[in-house]
Amino acid sequence: MQLIKRLGYIDGKYSYGLFWCDFCKQKVIKRLSHGKIQKSCGCDKEFNKGNKNASKHNETNTRLYKTWSNMKDRCLNSNDKGFKYYGGRGIVVCNEWLEFIQFRDWALNNGYKENLVIDRENPDGNYEPSNCRFLSVLESLRNKTTTITMEIANEIRDLYATGKYTQKELAEKYNLHQTTISNIIRNKIWKKED
Repeated sequence: MQLIKRLGYIDGKYSYGLFWCDFCKQKVIKRLSHGKIQKSCGCDKEFNKGNKNASKHNETNTRLYKTWSNMKDRCLNSNDKGFKYYGGRGIVVCNEWLEFIQFRDWALNNGYKENLVIDRENPDGNYEPSNCRFLSVLESLRNKTTTITMEIANEIRDLYATGKYTQKELAEKYNLHQTTISNIIRNKIWKKED
């Protein structure tokens, strides 16, 4: 591990630092160890046990882990709300990405940022390195398989006006992002003329 910055006494008793872990390629906050050199943040112990589970790697609460988990659920879990648009259409996750660490390493080397979403260049293609990239939500929406017409936009507005549908339910019904549904309802896009 490499010390990036000393953070001082956080809890009034021990001095901490921000470190770069060469093993898991992440920044971690650890107590300074009075000159003792540690080779990792502790993640290597889990790998040495043969356990590649990301939850042992302290990554289950990261946005990237959730992206990976949601991607797998859409393709592999028939109980997932989005399954019919992904796994139900034959879209799969490549074998390499069935392990989080493999996916994480690819993502970090291919433009992943917290404000971007994973996008398949070919909306009918699989989740695999040759077909995926990271885009803003708006850029990704342009790549959706659902084509929105003025007729569909008006139908969405009318259904929402009945009070029987939430924006989330309409997003699932039309295979659109909830932000798109909100913008249609608020007449920001596909504007309804009076």
